[in-house]
Amino acid sequence: MLLSPPTWACDTDGEQRLLERIDIQAREGLALDGVQLELTPIGALPALVAPSVRLLGQSLRSRLAVELKGVPCDGGPAQTQTLWFKARAWHDAWVYGRAGRAEQALADAEPRRERIDVAALQLRPDDLAQQIDGLWLNQATRAGAPVLKRQVQPEPLVQRNAVVDVVVQAPGLRLQTQGKVMRQGLLGDRVPVLVDGAESSLMAVVSGKGEVHVEH
Repeated sequence: MLLSPPTWACDTDGEQRLLERIDIQAREGLALDGVQLELTPIGALPALVAPSVRLLGQSLRSRLAVELKGVPCDGGPAQTQTLWFKARAWHDAWVYGRAGRAEQALADAEPRRERIDVAALQLRPDDLAQQIDGLWLNQATRAGAPVLKRQVQPEPLVQRNAVVDVVVQAPGLRLQTQGKVMRQGLLGDRVPVLVDGAESSLMAVVSGKGEVHVEH
């Protein structure tokens, strides 16, 4: 006895199960853990018998394409169709309460938690900064924009125009004086320093909080 192929995609309940499969494919393919994904088909769903599903593209956008392969419910040869979806992907994120500038503490930009659509912003969840305590900005930002990992850095150990200890080291010699740092820096960064009494700056390596080293 011949058994008829499953036709779960050929009725209303089957369409719902198809949408659930597409949702799973999108979440897995785009690494959307912790995201509330909303997919709305643009146009009617094709009536296919148990179609295979493949996500087209690996970037989260406000429009997603899915490839469906299957046999039409009313018979005929197998078909391959591309179905487009309007995508919204909601995620809780830190956003800037006010505009910020480079070399400024992130706290001064008054970050707050909001629910944003990362698909509309073409962002991945991994782009968003999660822990923000003690961070500083490395670029200018605008109010209402999400706080991104690439925009922040640890608190600099030396600040621009701050007076720091300048340690000069050589074999058998260690001198210490003071100077003014010309730009902020993290541990290991090379920064220009104007030593007291000097007419031009020299390059030094940030070695600690308020301290730079010059090696000869």
